[in-house]
Amino acid sequence: MPLIEARELVRRFDERLAVDRVSFTLEAGRVLALLGPNGAGKTTTMRVLAGLLAPSAGSAVVCGHALGQRDQDNDAIRARCGVVPEAPGFYERLSAADNLRFFGGLHGLEPRVIEERVSAGLRRFNLQDRGKDRVGTYSKGMKQRLSLARALLHQPQLLFLDEPTAGLDPRATAELHSLIRDLRAQGCGIVLSTHSLEEAESLADEILVIDTRTLFYGHPQDLQPRQQLEIQIRMLGELPDDLVWPSGCKLLGADTGLARFELTDPKRETPALIAALVKAEVPILAVEPVRRGLRERYLELLNR
Repeated sequence: MPLIEARELVRRFDERLAVDRVSFTLEAGRVLALLGPNGAGKTTTMRVLAGLLAPSAGSAVVCGHALGQRDQDNDAIRARCGVVPEAPGFYERLSAADNLRFFGGLHGLEPRVIEERVSAGLRRFNLQDRGKDRVGTYSKGMKQRLSLARALLHQPQLLFLDEPTAGLDPRATAELHSLIRDLRAQGCGIVLSTHSLEEAESLADEILVIDTRTLFYGHPQDLQPRQQLEIQIRMLGELPDDLVWPSGCKLLGADTGLARFELTDPKRETPALIAALVKAEVPILAVEPVRRGLRERYLELLNR
């Protein structure tokens, strides 16, 4: 059974429609990236599916339990989900370890298990040396790592990550990406809300682009625009004015040291183009594909 089966989910706040008939499925051991502008409904969608908000309409089955039907089902969903919010809330006057102990108790873990997992969580996120310090003394990035440790305390089946790399330095971001891949390999389902298209493309098995309603749902490669291949050629100097390009090659632009072409059949036309440049005695330094991908298609979806 999929970890999430969402069907026509709707969430209203009075007269404002925040989520409009969003549907998708998430299997165990898969990562779904939620993309969309600010105010698109990404956070609201995750809060509904985590059992923190009731849907206004539609239905969902999360971790085998029907969302919003019975209190015990909603409790069971929350017990199986871990949530890393964009702005993690902690008791600032308590130490990091005491915060984790408190939230471990809310999950009903035994004291011995709590101590083991608190120690393991602090080590996992490189906070063991600051575990006794008050959270109020932590930087934003440290609080984000502590929030991840908290979300994993009860070993959830399903993890919701809302902008998890916000405030993290490049090293911590790389470590988080590695953690996400490890959790996926262990069978955990992950819903990742992010503004980083590169992060989504690197980590996600499926992508859901929403702006209140669904704009795209599918595999990252399916979001790539269907277009002819572009290549750029780095060279010394400029192109000769009288060059005639092989059939299927279109010059898109040229400047000193760089020329950009569009090809209809790359396997046939790239060698012919290079041969024409060599014949014209153009000193070629490099031939590189130009990948026009996720960002252009994403902006196209939003503008549409």
